Amino acid sequence: MNFIGLGIACIGMGLAALAEGWSVSKAMEGIGRNPSAAQDIRTTMIVGVALIETVAIYILVVAILMAFVVAA
Repeated sequence: MNFIGLGIACIGMGLAALAEGWSVSKAMEGIGRNPSAAQDIRTTMIVGVALIETVAIYILVVAILMAFVVAA
């Protein structure tokens, strides 16, 4: 049962990575379409990527706890 939770955590990490890449891609697309708004888009993108990365770190902590603490 523990391995199912670890698998779900791995899927969550993968989805966080995909979301981060997608958000950066769309931000670069927006800068390409409207270069005058580059500073605003970049600032918003950095905040969004930081939030996505925080979720990924939380998932990693939960996976480590499941692997080493719950299993013991």
